[in-house]
Amino acid sequence: MDQALEQITQFAVSVRPADVPANVIEHVTGILADTIACAMASRDCPGARAAAAIADLPRGPGGTVIGSTASVTLDMAAFWNTSMIRYLDYNDTFTGGHPSDILGALIAVAGARHLPGRTLLSGIAVAYEVFHRISLRHRSYRKDHGALVDYLSIDQGFAVAIGTAAGIAHMLGYNHEQTRTAVSLAATNGLPLRASRAGELSHYKGVATAASTRQAVFACQLAEHGLTGPSDPFEGRHGFIEIMEGKAGPMNLEPFGDWAVLRSGLKYFPATANCQIGIWAALKLREGLDLEQVREVVLHTSRFLRHESGSEPAKWAPTTRETADHSLPYVVAVALLDGGVTLAAYTDEKLSSPEVRALMRKISVVVDEKIEAEWPGTIQIRATVKLADGTTREVHARDPKGTYRNPMNRADIKIKFHHLVTPVLGQKTDSVFDQAWAIADADDCTRVFDQLVTG
Repeated sequence: MDQALEQITQFAVSVRPADVPANVIEHVTGILADTIACAMASRDCPGARAAAAIADLPRGPGGTVIGSTASVTLDMAAFWNTSMIRYLDYNDTFTGGHPSDILGALIAVAGARHLPGRTLLSGIAVAYEVFHRISLRHRSYRKDHGALVDYLSIDQGFAVAIGTAAGIAHMLGYNHEQTRTAVSLAATNGLPLRASRAGELSHYKGVATAASTRQAVFACQLAEHGLTGPSDPFEGRHGFIEIMEGKAGPMNLEPFGDWAVLRSGLKYFPATANCQIGIWAALKLREGLDLEQVREVVLHTSRFLRHESGSEPAKWAPTTRETADHSLPYVVAVALLDGGVTLAAYTDEKLSSPEVRALMRKISVVVDEKIEAEWPGTIQIRATVKLADGTTREVHARDPKGTYRNPMNRADIKIKFHHLVTPVLGQKTDSVFDQAWAIADADDCTRVFDQLVTG
């Protein structure tokens, strides 16, 4: 028996919405509100435009599309929603990925079925627990003598697809066999390459997980209508473990029990999670700093952060927002110049700014062995600046705002919600936020999503 498949299935089937603790419900309510805001601010992103152009009209009730009355298939609604959620790279972060991408599919399905708000929130919580455990297993980092020598090239869409299937199965009350099949199908067809986020990033980086959620919705539909799936997708012959490690064996998932979702975080700034700490370091460094006197800025950090956001040539010459918001030198330069990073940092004018480019050329990123030894438990950067007169300054930033050790509260999330949603909804943004925050008490979650439609 595939123990990993059985663990996930049993967890998704056994948890009832009423069983989910109040603090978990409140935490995922914040995730939902934050995710809605990210989607509403990206209603015209490339993925959304593509989805609108190719969507097929369904015969029955369509899936819910955030901010739209469009009637499209459930899988297309999942793709459309997730494209919007993901586009700004402003949504959550957890265990090396962005599980709120899953909400694109859960909202599509929950809205189509008019599920209670608490059932949607419970589905989110279940999906996060599954995502976390799959991510821990497939994103394995090995260190030999302090050096990062290997990490898997499977992207987060693998965990997104499996978490999505488990969350939908939970929300719709699938039986054991249906749930097992949905998860199995999602796993069997869910191995996306991390090439989508290497080099000069393309539009596909923003829709890679959208493709995963679409595939997971289809897997659930197949399972719901009686299709059977592979019996051992994780631990059996030609399963995940054999592909990754060369020999079939146990997945060794972290046991379900505690609610790991409570350790998930949100993003304070519109940039990849790796770069959040760089922005905070830049804000500390710029206090009383004359930028004209700066000759060199050195960012000391972990190997992973340098590898992902400060090692490729493209990160020093970004031409697209997809590359710029993953570039540590870019967001640090913008934060030093502007006192923060907003969506305005990714306009064509800003991307080509001679002032930004000149400051980026003074920035270098190096590995700090002490910081490396404490990663990933503590996220940090030690930033030093050398001035024209030969003097230096140094700051040390740890645990950026939004991480679980330094979480964003309801007031923080409301500020971000207003920043992203008010340009779309205007004066009714306050009431929409309040309704979203109270969704646990709604007998039909669509009452909240209906308020997001404009025109």
